Amino acid sequence: MKINKTLGFSVAALGFLALGYFGVQQLGRNNMFTIAAVVGGAGAISYVLQKPSQPEAPTAPIKTQRKGKKS
Repeated sequence: MKINKTLGFSVAALGFLALGYFGVQQLGRNNMFTIAAVVGGAGAISYVLQKPSQPEAPTAPIKTQRKGKKS
């Protein structure tokens, strides 16, 4: 399982590197820096604006009636 995960991340990293390389060849260095800054900024803004998940309020234990002798 760990090998598959590592292999997947490696293939993805090589894909992103190739995408960046060919992007620079086609669009130019400054345009790629601009695209990277916009994507990074959008990611940072979305991270900051996330609402933290509220933990569920603890519920009070339900008291059960014991079946026993009646006096």
